[in-house]
Amino acid sequence: MIKKESIEALKSRVDIVDLIGSYVELKRSGATYKARCPFHDERTASFNVNPIRGYYYCFGCQAKGDAIDFVMRLERLTFEEAAQKIANLYNVSLEYESGANLKRRDYRPLEALKKLFLEELGRNAQAQEYLRSRGLSEEIIERFEIGYAPESHLQLDFLRREKIPFETAQETGALAQDEGGRLFARFTKRVTFPIYSHNGAIVGFGGRTLANHPAKYINSPQSEIFDKSRLLYALNVARDFILKQKTAIVCEGYMDAVMLHQAGFSNAIATLGTALTKEHLPLLKRLDNPEIILSYDSDAAGREAAFKASRLLAAHNFKGGVATIEGGKDPAELVASGAVETLAKAYKDAKSFAKYAIENIVDRAASPDTALQEAQAFLDELSPLLAEETARYAAAKLGTDRRRFKIRSDQTPPPPTILSGRRDVGELALIKTLSLDSEMHANMIDYLNPALFSVHRNLYEALLNGDFTALYALQSEERIGIMKTEEALTAARRLMLIFCEKEARLLREDRQAERLKEAQRAIMRLKSGESIPFRRF
Repeated sequence: MIKKESIEALKSRVDIVDLIGSYVELKRSGATYKARCPFHDERTASFNVNPIRGYYYCFGCQAKGDAIDFVMRLERLTFEEAAQKIANLYNVSLEYESGANLKRRDYRPLEALKKLFLEELGRNAQAQEYLRSRGLSEEIIERFEIGYAPESHLQLDFLRREKIPFETAQETGALAQDEGGRLFARFTKRVTFPIYSHNGAIVGFGGRTLANHPAKYINSPQSEIFDKSRLLYALNVARDFILKQKTAIVCEGYMDAVMLHQAGFSNAIATLGTALTKEHLPLLKRLDNPEIILSYDSDAAGREAAFKASRLLAAHNFKGGVATIEGGKDPAELVASGAVETLAKAYKDAKSFAKYAIENIVDRAASPDTALQEAQAFLDELSPLLAEETARYAAAKLGTDRRRFKIRSDQTPPPPTILSGRRDVGELALIKTLSLDSEMHANMIDYLNPALFSVHRNLYEALLNGDFTALYALQSEERIGIMKTEEALTAARRLMLIFCEKEARLLREDRQAERLKEAQRAIMRLKSGESIPFRRF
């Protein structure tokens, strides 16, 4: 938790007009500034920024808050993530409360090495030639801050000159230690791609060898700040385009993402040498639950990755599909060869995740009976509505009767054991609403946490895990109503208020004065009708 004094010091340093003006075009209007609201569509400017009070307010949608609230809302970050992002922009160090897992993250070694790598690229002809051979323009190299990592001793000398402790650099994964205890730079003789977290902090690098190293590509090691299963390359560049276009193109590697941006596909992002995982899904949902276009390589490994990802995305109710590219080429190669229209058509004609998965199941199966069994197992992963639609497609592909597939909506609902016993109608109505409206759930996901549901925590966890079997009884319960958006927000605020009041009682008993004040401030904000992201105190 960031210290209150540190937050106040940050707010005193931030020029709210300068900060918000970097996101929207502000125009002076007397003592305040106006703009079209970035939080809802409007033709006339009803969004006001008051530089004296350090506050913004929209007369159209009633959005309001300070600089941190603005970044939280616009970029869908937690309070601490937004504060840290602003602190990075204004070169302010935040102080954290003492305690477990509250150690301040120091990104200075990575920022410093990024600067060195950019300088070294300008001095290394081999690295420049490699990037030219791949078709990268100077503009795109600069936009993605692509650099070159020199020999280890040059990096160590640089860190000494910058007065950055080797221990700190080692914690970020930039340095490693050999068996003899000697430190060395992890990235050497490689073209480098800086990797950012979703809140805009640099957390590591990807590197492509230019020295015939057996590992062609490497990433920073797993650490407190770098978890490749929870990171998406180029998200820092593509975020605004994804929100605007409501579509994200997901590819396999750095070069694919970079070249797609060069070709005008500015909503492209990439996984980091790993398949798309369940851990990536909350990142995607934060982007207003966009349609996902999978743009993987057309080789055997790429097709296998697309199959697994399509099953995952279909099971979690994502819209979109898989772009099929023939000829064994990857997106970067197609862009370099000038086949941009081929890519655009492939994205337009992307096959839905469920249909793509069924086709792969049928093509891979050793026999029709095996295909039938595997298709049934896939249907069991889907929501009843999607399963029904997919069953008809599977039956047509297998040349069989649709009735050979069992769909939950065609059967007697399973015993509602999950709804038996103690019930909280408010919790049930909220969970039912969110289970039927994935877009609403995506927009509210930062405000909710299983810990808020004192009675039906298991049901909300089922929703987060995409377990629609567990949710079927609730969705079929006619006595549980469906909420409108404002009703759902009110219900979420009620749950957070109850949670905060419980936290406050515990903190009062433990005589945790500072943390108690934080909880009390949150309670006041909730009682005033403000929605705040979930947090513990």
